[in-house]
Amino acid sequence: MEKKVKSIIWTIPAKTDLQKIYSFLTEVSEIIADKQIERILNKTEHLITGFKAIGQKEPLLNEMKFIYRYLVQDNYKIIYRYTEDEIIVIRVFDTRQNPLKIKRFKR
Repeated sequence: MEKKVKSIIWTIPAKTDLQKIYSFLTEVSEIIADKQIERILNKTEHLITGFKAIGQKEPLLNEMKFIYRYLVQDNYKIIYRYTEDEIIVIRVFDTRQNPLKIKRFKR
């Protein structure tokens, strides 16, 4: 079993993605928006229990310096990388968009 990580770090772009998702969904329902954000956050908690490599490798980011992985929660891809002690959530990507947009992420 892998070593348990100490923390999950949400980058500014990932936090911005969550805010945009929340704002968009509140136009439908604040309850739905709250539940969706909660589901995304809960999904990342699986990573902290020692299964940091559980996500699949993100093929569109293969040429990058780090290995990026992702988890899927509903229509959202939670893109992250990890170190020995940390999970770093890079972005939360709506999979209904053009997948090539992932390549434009600033890392």
